[in-house]
Amino acid sequence: MIQEERIWFTSNDLQLEGLFHQGEIPAAGVVLAHPNPAMGGTMHSFVVECLMQAFAEMGFSTLRFNFRGAGHSEGISDEGRGEVNDLREAVSFLREKGAGNIILAGYSFGAWVVSRYLLHDDADFDKVIMVAPPVSIYSFAAEALANRVSLIICGDRDSFCLFDDVSSFGDAVRAQIVRMPRTDHFFAGREDSLIQAIQEYMRGK
Repeated sequence: MIQEERIWFTSNDLQLEGLFHQGEIPAAGVVLAHPNPAMGGTMHSFVVECLMQAFAEMGFSTLRFNFRGAGHSEGISDEGRGEVNDLREAVSFLREKGAGNIILAGYSFGAWVVSRYLLHDDADFDKVIMVAPPVSIYSFAAEALANRVSLIICGDRDSFCLFDDVSSFGDAVRAQIVRMPRTDHFFAGREDSLIQAIQEYMRGK
């Protein structure tokens, strides 16, 4: 079982809760952004847990956290505005833990928050990974994100991330796209395939 420590950090005077795993490679870390709190999304989302496992098994430090208003984090959901600062502070927390090479990984709404963060911050990240980015319902400003997104994973039965839409987005940002068959937005029953897709990409297979 992967050991995680419950932690707290501050964003706009709000206390946010997270789970931190110290990896075997101290300089390599991943910040994980969860799905929409308005729909029950938290850092305990099944897909976020799969992402944490995928990276932790490879020796990365991981930080998953609850956006404002989710779980035990203070505040209320801010429809993606304040959540950008939450993500920024999560990155700062991981840097303070010694991670110089950081990957951003967002699932669903979390991927959208990642995109908004990148639009307002020119910080350099090792990789940016989006899982089921809801490009069919949110604006992702693809042209402004060119060359900043590394990998996109989506299912072929995802109504929030239609493959034609994600394909156009992926082409615009010049990202690698992994299309998972028989997979919906929630990756039900596809956890092993998702973990494998992440790890194969990271290993360059």
